[in-house]
Amino acid sequence: MLVKITESDEKWYPIPINNLDNLLIKQIKQGSRFVHVRALRKNIAYNLQYLEFIHRCLEDLKLTSVIITQNIKIFIIVGCGIIESLLTFLLIKRGEYSQTEWELDSIMPGQEKEWEQRKIRIDSHIYKKLDKLERKEMSFNSMLEKAESKKILGSDHNVYAKLKYLRKLRNKVHLQIIDEPSDTDWNAFQYRHICAMAQIIYSVFTSNIFRPSAYEKKYFKYLEKYLEEEIEVDGDL
Repeated sequence: MLVKITESDEKWYPIPINNLDNLLIKQIKQGSRFVHVRALRKNIAYNLQYLEFIHRCLEDLKLTSVIITQNIKIFIIVGCGIIESLLTFLLIKRGEYSQTEWELDSIMPGQEKEWEQRKIRIDSHIYKKLDKLERKEMSFNSMLEKAESKKILGSDHNVYAKLKYLRKLRNKVHLQIIDEPSDTDWNAFQYRHICAMAQIIYSVFTSNIFRPSAYEKKYFKYLEKYLEEEIEVDGDL
């Protein structure tokens, strides 16, 4: 449990980074076409620890409903970041990450014209051919599409459906993007969303992707309470 500084010298400790690193290295290791694998493992481990911390805050602290909602939001943002980084690695490792042989060199502005009673301008994009294929940045959504088609995270369609929905919530990290007057964090984030994110994290990190031992599966025991919520996705969550 979290402890006040004024009440005890003891600290609350999440699952140690080294423990998480020893689990992650079963999959995320050298020889996989991804350059900085150690740094990637550390970043994923740090953020897994942070998910555990958010859970402890929700369990141990008397918080207002607004702060609870914001903690749910951060849990989803961090959780999606973890999955996105893992998918980047797995797609690169399997040779499924997008590549291109062309690089934008320059843009030549066109002349203004009249077309269908509107003013338009057609610019010319000049591309140069690269000496070899290079990775082309993929959006989280395109990663999810590719991952589902190749069953990168397993064959459970519900995992991908949840991620596609949560990806939209993750975009609310941009506070200025508002579609309508009621489009606020308060209205967007609910308990079922943290349950869905927790279920994904638990499913992925206790799966055959990392082949955890019975002991290593206990690293994610704190997520088990969220598994009780039955969530099916059909265009909504």
